[in-house]
Amino acid sequence: MAAATLPVEQLTSYRHLITLPDGMRVLLRPLVPKDRDALVALFAGLAPSETQYFRSNIADPQVVALWAEKPDYTSVFPLVAVVGDRIVGNATLHFGKGYTRHIAEIRIFLMKEYRRHGIGTAMIRAQVEIARKLGLHQLIAEVVESQPQVIHAFERLGFERQFAWKDMFMTPDGETLDMVVLVYYLKRPTDSF
Repeated sequence: MAAATLPVEQLTSYRHLITLPDGMRVLLRPLVPKDRDALVALFAGLAPSETQYFRSNIADPQVVALWAEKPDYTSVFPLVAVVGDRIVGNATLHFGKGYTRHIAEIRIFLMKEYRRHGIGTAMIRAQVEIARKLGLHQLIAEVVESQPQVIHAFERLGFERQFAWKDMFMTPDGETLDMVVLVYYLKRPTDSF
């Protein structure tokens, strides 16, 4: 399935309400333009230890605001976790194009105080479900090797470690780190030739 022909109407109507063991209710839904300020608030004031692993400059509110103002669900599907009226997490599927149109990269961020409640797990499972409905074959997660808890979380959800790119990631300070690549196979290749 080509990313340009994704059924956008299916993506925009996605809703999943979960109640966590501690009673917290979390709504998983797509990011929409009215979420602009809430998304900016999600990334505002994060410590450098949190922001150094992002590919974009999330310290710039204008960068983050653009994600909400002009979502292009055919390129990136952003799923937010909402508690009350506050966005506490963001998980995105970045769709491949051309010869990688059967693959999406998954990325996730969750506010520190909402980690270890099962929200991140629910967000990844929701994105796996969405990817499956869209007919994708693989999801790829790239995680800096210095975050073993994130790597293990993906592995517990069925992602398989493929390899580590040596010195693939450079921090803002210029330190290079290894990047672990994990794959979730939604559709396994056949062994016949």
